[in-house]
Amino acid sequence: MSSHTRRQFLAVTAVATGGVAGCLGSESSTSRSGSATEGPGRTIPEQAATDPAVLFRRADADRPPIRLADDGDEADSSRRPDDHRPSTKVVDDTATADRLVVDESVDSHREAPSSDLASFRSSTDFERETLYLETKQVRQCFRLSLCYIAWDTGIETDYGRLLRPYDEQCTADRRVFESRLIRLPVALDADEINRFGSSTSSSACRPRQPQAEENRTNRSNGSEQP
Repeated sequence: MSSHTRRQFLAVTAVATGGVAGCLGSESSTSRSGSATEGPGRTIPEQAATDPAVLFRRADADRPPIRLADDGDEADSSRRPDDHRPSTKVVDDTATADRLVVDESVDSHREAPSSDLASFRSSTDFERETLYLETKQVRQCFRLSLCYIAWDTGIETDYGRLLRPYDEQCTADRRVFESRLIRLPVALDADEINRFGSSTSSSACRPRQPQAEENRTNRSNGSEQP
């Protein structure tokens, strides 16, 4: 079966069963409570960004397209993310940022305007901002869309998983890397971040109002959240 035909078969199967099967199944890792998809959209934590600046690269390769370079680029490239545990790194200073490398020959996709690492790095003010590098594996026939990134004593990301356009060839059982270097509008200390979480659902990003605003709305209507 050709790659293109296989994708059509998967899509038709999902519609026919009214559910999600095979490679259309949800892939997720542990995330803290209160951040899961609810109702018609996602409940966004109070300290979160839904449209942060992102340097994005996607690669069908043997190592993440954005990574830290150590000892000839060997150390970090050997630590590969898997389906349920993304590779993460908090970059809170210029010295660490200078160790970042990016493969420019890979797909930058449509998620964010094309940008090179040097300009992205130089435009980050570490007195007020932090970079967060996350790499996930995704089936080749899909792409991820970042719905939000949240932070406190930990960092949590939430993604929607979308089927790629039918004119883009792919293989259903093949996996690729998606790396995102995300700029957070807050200065974090990497040593104080002790929790990481990431969730992925098969629905598109349809955010609800932030939790704090939602709670205020419920109280003004005479109702309380359980």
